[in-house]
Amino acid sequence: MDNDALVAALGVDAVAAVHGYRLAVLSEAGRRRLRLVSDPLSGAVQGSAEPGGVDPIDIRLTFLHCPGRPELAGRTLSWGPARGWSLSHRAASAPLSYYAGPGATPLHLVPPVEEVVRWATGECDGPARPPVGIELDDDPEAVRRLLSFIHPQRRPKSTEALQVAARAHSDGG
Repeated sequence: MDNDALVAALGVDAVAAVHGYRLAVLSEAGRRRLRLVSDPLSGAVQGSAEPGGVDPIDIRLTFLHCPGRPELAGRTLSWGPARGWSLSHRAASAPLSYYAGPGATPLHLVPPVEEVVRWATGECDGPARPPVGIELDDDPEAVRRLLSFIHPQRRPKSTEALQVAARAHSDGG
């Protein structure tokens, strides 16, 4: 499921869910005294024509210098619905590491935030190949997990979106 498909299935709730997921990861990193910052969203979301921003359905976070964890500085932690989480290496030529590898399930595309931060700061970086052949919407629980990051005041609408996504999936679309 790429960004466009996620928006088609969930509408504006897709942006709200991804925004909430981003904030939850930032909060968890802060709780662990890690310095992680979010790259700016695209101009379409910010209301400016600033080029080079991040699609609102993508998450791109960068580690700043963290006391006691200098090896994290400059590494980029990214998320998208088609590949889940990936982490850059300090060496620019090194391949990305993926949380969800080739044998992943849809739930691996949306792991709990504590697991994301643990993985990103751990010694085992994960597979160097992205997941293949899985779609976020193949498992309603994965979609529910993503939607759970929407601010509580918006959740009633997201329930409708989940039902629409489930119907679309069961219809083969």
